[in-house]
Amino acid sequence: MMQESDLSDKFMSFEKSNGLFELKDNNGTYIWDIIRFDIYVNLMWDFKATPLVKRDYKASLNLAFLKLKSLFNYWIDNKKYENFFYLCSRNTLKGKLFDQNIHSVVNHFPLNSSFLFESNSSARQEFFFKNSFYDFPQLLHRKFFKSKSVFDYSKIVDTVTKEFGSSTLNEAQLGSFVNAFYSDLDFFTKLFKTKETKQIFITQNGIQKGFFAAAKKLKIPTYEFQHGIVDKAHLAYNYPDLKLDINQAYLPDAIFSLSDYWFKELYLPNVSVYPLGNDFFSKTIPDITNGNNAITIVSADVFGPTLERFLLSNVNRPEILQRKIFFKLHPNQFREKEHYKLKFSKWENIEVVSNEFSISELIEQSDVLLTIQSTAVYEALQAGRKVILLKESTYERHAELFNNPNLYLVGNENELNSALVSSISAAGKVTFFAPFDTSILEKAIGG
Repeated sequence: MMQESDLSDKFMSFEKSNGLFELKDNNGTYIWDIIRFDIYVNLMWDFKATPLVKRDYKASLNLAFLKLKSLFNYWIDNKKYENFFYLCSRNTLKGKLFDQNIHSVVNHFPLNSSFLFESNSSARQEFFFKNSFYDFPQLLHRKFFKSKSVFDYSKIVDTVTKEFGSSTLNEAQLGSFVNAFYSDLDFFTKLFKTKETKQIFITQNGIQKGFFAAAKKLKIPTYEFQHGIVDKAHLAYNYPDLKLDINQAYLPDAIFSLSDYWFKELYLPNVSVYPLGNDFFSKTIPDITNGNNAITIVSADVFGPTLERFLLSNVNRPEILQRKIFFKLHPNQFREKEHYKLKFSKWENIEVVSNEFSISELIEQSDVLLTIQSTAVYEALQAGRKVILLKESTYERHAELFNNPNLYLVGNENELNSALVSSISAAGKVTFFAPFDTSILEKAIGG
């Protein structure tokens, strides 16, 4: 597999030299930015999800009820809201789901002035804010919406295949992405008008190009929140050095970053970046005590099988068997929890975690964090913990951290043993996340 940084450079050169940002459908809509990220990701990953072992039918029925209830609430809610929040609540606060990326800003405004739109469509728990609306109407709108867009996607498939040897997405799939764009453009234009929205705040869940296009159409300022790693290989936040207008790259007006560490070498046309900070990511984690010697393994759907194999291959090693092991699932893996619980059921020291604990809570109980690629790497280093990166897949996304004395690259048993027995260096504790700064928010929104 080509390294992600190499592929991103090649991909941006490819889209620039082929003039792909100039492609329009019969309506005059620029289409490349709608589909580029999906094409790129599918070139990078050849991945099939872990099969589910068990479905929770009771939870599924409860979710269906909540979605139908939300649809009813859309019909009866005739209030106007100055602020529109597009949330993705995947963490837990006081037993309820909340969006840690955007929570402080929701609390900055009177709650009755804000429309809270929840994009975590698989959530089976109660949301922190009771007046939250599920995204079910948006998804329903997509199901029945048919755009009049016409474009010969075989040209794109052929161009991608010629450059990269194959195209993992076919013409029908590319057309479906554009149809979803038009559906969201129609849905959110109507919703923003109905609610008389004055400003928009969003944690992206997927790629929301139609959402941004609707906001631009109505000239509503839009602010996005950083919610994970951003670097030159993350092409949702990096573009070739072209002069693109707002209709060629569907982006927010501004991005609120987690600190001034991020976004320094990225090109985002027509987007301002404000180092707003975040109180949840920057939360001070207590120093390690004698009892805090767990290992937290941070997973994701694309890394889960690799991390599973690694743990099963090493779990009987004394230096691992004597420790508590937290196998932390990414939110996009929560439905796979029973699969992993079954795989690790023979070992009492392994606990599979979905959202029972946050990353910071697990780091507090651990002195080692092990993963392949994750924002949790930065959280652990900032907390003065040891980080082990398996030399697999996209681990080189963290290349700028390789000189940190508390970060270890592991590809064999000897390297693993050396990493586990090494001491933690005070010099490795650095800052990647700043506290939430109200003055920066007010400067950005002009308040």
